[in-house]
Amino acid sequence: MKVTKENLSDIREEYEKAHRLIDEESKNDPATEPFRSHYAARDVLHGALRKVKTLGEALEPQSDAASIVRCIQANIIKDIAKITTFVEEPNGASLLKEALELIGQDMGKDEAINVHIEILNQLGIMACNHSNFTESLEFLEEAKNTYLYVKDEDRKPLTIADLFGTKEEVEKGKGCRLLESNHTLTLYYLAQVFGFLEKLEDSARYCHMTLKRQLEYNDYEHVDWALNAATLSQYYFPMNYLTQARHLLAASTFILNKYETDVVEKITNPDERAEKEETLRYRMADIGRCWGKYGLHILVTSKERLCTNDDDDDEDCADKPKEPPLSPIKKIDRFVGLDLAVYESQVTDEFCLTFDDAKLVMLNSLSWLNKAKEYFTQETEASQYAKILQDIASLYSYLAFFEEDDGNQCKLYKRSADQLEEIVELLNATYYQTICREAWYQLGLIYSNMLNVKLSQLDELQANDRPTPHVLNKINNLCEKSIRNFKKFIESYKVPLDTLVLPEKMEADEMKPILYAFFHIGRLYYRIITPDKFAKLRNTTESHFYHSRFVACCQDERMQSHFVEEQSVCKEMISLLPLKIEKLKREIAEG
Repeated sequence: MKVTKENLSDIREEYEKAHRLIDEESKNDPATEPFRSHYAARDVLHGALRKVKTLGEALEPQSDAASIVRCIQANIIKDIAKITTFVEEPNGASLLKEALELIGQDMGKDEAINVHIEILNQLGIMACNHSNFTESLEFLEEAKNTYLYVKDEDRKPLTIADLFGTKEEVEKGKGCRLLESNHTLTLYYLAQVFGFLEKLEDSARYCHMTLKRQLEYNDYEHVDWALNAATLSQYYFPMNYLTQARHLLAASTFILNKYETDVVEKITNPDERAEKEETLRYRMADIGRCWGKYGLHILVTSKERLCTNDDDDDEDCADKPKEPPLSPIKKIDRFVGLDLAVYESQVTDEFCLTFDDAKLVMLNSLSWLNKAKEYFTQETEASQYAKILQDIASLYSYLAFFEEDDGNQCKLYKRSADQLEEIVELLNATYYQTICREAWYQLGLIYSNMLNVKLSQLDELQANDRPTPHVLNKINNLCEKSIRNFKKFIESYKVPLDTLVLPEKMEADEMKPILYAFFHIGRLYYRIITPDKFAKLRNTTESHFYHSRFVACCQDERMQSHFVEEQSVCKEMISLLPLKIEKLKREIAEG
């Protein structure tokens, strides 16, 4: 028996009807029957499947006609499997494996290439969705290798529409375009699976390949593409691939602006246009935050590099890394056809050495974050608004590190503190505990840094003159602000201030900042300047208490390796402070 266009026409009509139900009719399904059109489509496909089986049984299994029919049958089973999974029923994977087995003898033939890869992709996706990542990787790697074989052999794959027609009706090039689209999907899910397997370098590589192919074949949704590119940048810049990260952010911005001109501005329906404009504002704010993070990373890492190569023990460099970070890596995989110079020229892809360098980076990030604040307002998105304020506070704080003038440095610290003070005033600490904790801790550090600057100025002043009460009040006020915020941070962990006893089951990553807070408070109490001996005795006693508790808590084996220098300082203070306390007590007793 010969397969003709006529004896496939009924099957083709049913196949196309099923896809109309899925692609068009399903949009109108009521909320009470969300899968109505999909169930109807599956019934139609089962009818088509029965006819295909009947047709195939009458053919010589080794004939070209039988191969065509088997591939049509595999396509139908694959679509039934996809519907089965979509309507949240089991057996989707078993149906796909049935389809794969069906075309086993047809592998490599033009008619089987696309359906073979599509089945492997679907098996990979299903396994990934069920967290079977190793199995998913096997299916997707097989799909990738099949594609590479087809390209190497220069085969001409067919679409299912081609299978329903005659050789003369094959749509030239359409099968190859489908092959490329299927391969892009393979790469996309390989990126996801490698991510789940924590093979981040492979995940990033496949993600970038996917983005490039989507541009090359004009097969992308603007907003999704832009978000994926911006998200990928967040992998690259922490590794100091600054040029690549900047390129990705520039591309994401370019594509979103293209979305505005190519899509949004051409919409005439007011409601639809308003919806698209809202999406554009939302996603541009997201990308603005990514730009902000990029610049902040440059400032953070620039400071770390300078601290690493600096012998000075400034408290601002206390957390410096043991090894210098890598230099900026210039390796880049560019997107073809995007004019990104205007975006890439706005900010450097180098680390900063001077205040002027750092200021340019800071102002660029600040501009992006202020734009993001226009969307994430305190009234509509309080937590996101607070996180933006945190980033702005960090920008000012890190820029202060590069400022050599004491007065200007304090002004930058003050601007940083203002952002964080707004957070703790805005948010309810019960509902936004994590953000408030971070703000309290950072406020404690910033006021402590400002205090260091003021004490340095005081030392210079005392060499020539007596400090005024105003100067001393400023110093004491900074001490009190820093202590108050560190104490709020400590109390948020249910640590009583009268005993400073830590909860028994506290995690190490929570304990470390709490002990740093103990350490800072101990130093701050000792730095308060007062002629009142009673106040001095109280402050010295508090300093001894916090230093003692710090050393005691450091006996936890998880903490010992973290605080070597701090423990040495505190132990010296613990031996010194009791003598000062006794001396003050005697002076008070003597009147």
